[in-house]
Amino acid sequence: MVVSTHDELHHVRMISVDGLELDFEHLVFPTKNYKSDQSKCTYVQSKNTLVLTDRFAYTVFMYDTSKATPRAVTTENIQGPDSVCVGPSETVLVCSQNNHSIVHLSVNGDLPCGYAVPVQQMCVQGRY
Repeated sequence: MVVSTHDELHHVRMISVDGLELDFEHLVFPTKNYKSDQSKCTYVQSKNTLVLTDRFAYTVFMYDTSKATPRAVTTENIQGPDSVCVGPSETVLVCSQNNHSIVHLSVNGDLPCGYAVPVQQMCVQGRY
């Protein structure tokens, strides 16, 4: 399981089923301390992709954890990314709070589509 942290320079931790906490020490994160409502994360396990949002920079960071390569995704469709989760077919859904929409991204950062809906946070159940 991957969880967001706050007030730390390691913004994400992985927690094993045994409760062991691991940092993604080989990844370079933005050098700022996020408050709890400023950044969220998710992990696309099948693609080894860690996703981290920066709400006030209007940016979604995607990290290939096997190669330690980051990608910053900024687009006019991502305005105040508030929540993020794994979507269907190994994609990522980002709640764009200021646009009142959900942005659908590939793990490469491509933008196949968006959905205009007034959302605050999203919850995805089930497997796709």
